[in-house]
Amino acid sequence: MNKQQLSRRAFLKLAAASSSGIALAGMGPLRNIAAAQDTVELTFGRHWEAAFRPRQAEYDEGFMERHPDIKINITYNTWADHNNVVPAWAAAGTLPDIIYVHGSRATPWAHEGIIIDIHDIVVADEEFNVEGMWEESVRLYRVNGRIHALPYDHGPIILGYNKDMFDAAGMDYPGEDWTMEDFAEAARALTNPDAGVWGWDGRLDLGNGGSGFFLGAWGGATMNDDESAMIIDTPEAKEALDFWYNLTHNENVGASGAEMEAFPNQQPFRFGVAAMGHIATWSTPSMRAQANFEWDVAPTPMGADGTRKTGAFGSGYGITPTSDKPDVAWRYLREYLSVDGMIFMWSLSGRGSPARPEGLEAWLTSDPAPPSGHYFLEAMFDYAVTGPPFQSLAAAQVSQILSREANLLRLGEASVEEAIATITEEGNAALDAVADM
Repeated sequence: MNKQQLSRRAFLKLAAASSSGIALAGMGPLRNIAAAQDTVELTFGRHWEAAFRPRQAEYDEGFMERHPDIKINITYNTWADHNNVVPAWAAAGTLPDIIYVHGSRATPWAHEGIIIDIHDIVVADEEFNVEGMWEESVRLYRVNGRIHALPYDHGPIILGYNKDMFDAAGMDYPGEDWTMEDFAEAARALTNPDAGVWGWDGRLDLGNGGSGFFLGAWGGATMNDDESAMIIDTPEAKEALDFWYNLTHNENVGASGAEMEAFPNQQPFRFGVAAMGHIATWSTPSMRAQANFEWDVAPTPMGADGTRKTGAFGSGYGITPTSDKPDVAWRYLREYLSVDGMIFMWSLSGRGSPARPEGLEAWLTSDPAPPSGHYFLEAMFDYAVTGPPFQSLAAAQVSQILSREANLLRLGEASVEEAIATITEEGNAALDAVADM
C-alpha cells in the first residue's frame, strides 16, 4: 500500500474484515469487528490535559473491548509542546500511527509529509458520513481539495456575560439585537474601578478563532481569502482595533496589563471580576468548574450596519506516513469521529465543540452547557467563519505574529498603528517566503 494515501483497495480490505457499524457500546447496535489475528499496537500522539485523560482512557478501554485485536498506546504532549514535538518525531522517523492535528497545522504538515492523504477511504466510507460534519470544520484539513485529516471539534466564539452583575445593576441581559455599541455602553455602565470590576475582560485575540469576533462586525479581517496577503491595514480593521483599544486603555472598562496577568490564564471574566468576555464552546467546562457566579451566553454583537460575524476553529486527527497499519488506524478514527464517538467524548463530557451538528445538539443538555447554549449552534449555522491562517504554509509563523501583536495591544505596549504596520510587514514577509513552495 502506498503509505502517502489510503487507497480504495485498503478500504475494501478493511470492509472485508469488518462486519459492524460504528455505533458504540451503550449507544446503539454493536457487532465486534475484530479480525482473527494477533494483537496489533496502535500508537497515538495527543495533548489532552490531565483532567480529560480519564475520559479518553474510558473511551479507549471500550474500544479495545470491541476490538480485542487492537492495543492502544498513547504518548501525551503538553499543548505548548505538541506542535514542536511532532516535527521532531517526523525528522527522527518516530511518528506514532495517529496524531493530534491543530487546524492551523494541517496544510503545513501535509506538505511536509507528516500526515497522509486519507481522502479516498473517508469518502468511500458512506457509513462514516463525512458530509455530516460541519463543512467549516472539514475544510481545515483539505489540502489541494483532498482530505488529509479529520476534525473532532470545531466551535465558534460568542459573547459570555455575568448574570449576577447585570442583575445587581438592574440591566437587561445582552440581546439578539445588540450591536457592538450596545455592548460598549453596557461595559461602561458595569465598570466599577472602586470595586475592581470591569465591564469587559480586556482580552484581544487576532488568531484563528478570535479574529472574526474582534474584527468581523466592522468588516475587518487579518488576511485575504486565499491567505496570500495580510489585509489588517484596511480602514475597517483599524476601526475595529481602535474600538477595542479605546475601551481598554482610554476608557478603562477592560482589564489591561498587570491587571489581567493577576488571573490564571488571564481570565478575569471567568473569575468574576469582568461582566463580559468572549467565550468558546470548549471553554464551558472550565467556566462551570471555576466560575462562582451565574453566567450565560448571547450572540456575538452586530456591527452598525447589522453585520454579525464571528470566528470558529478546531482540531483533528491524522494518520502518519510511517504507520504500517493505516487500515487499523482508520478502524479507530471512524468510530472515534462518528456521531456516537463525538457525543461520548465531547457532548456528554461537556466540552461543547464536536465537529458534527448532532454532537453540538446533544451537548446542549449537558451540565456544563449554559442556559442559552443554543446560540453556539446558531452561530455555527448562520455566521461563524473559520478563521485564518490555516491554508498557508506560513500559518504557524503568521499565528505567532498575530498573537504577539495582539498581546502588545492588550498590554498597551504598542499602538494600533504600530501593531497594524508590524503585522502587515512581518506577515507578508512570512507569506512571501512560502509563496513558491
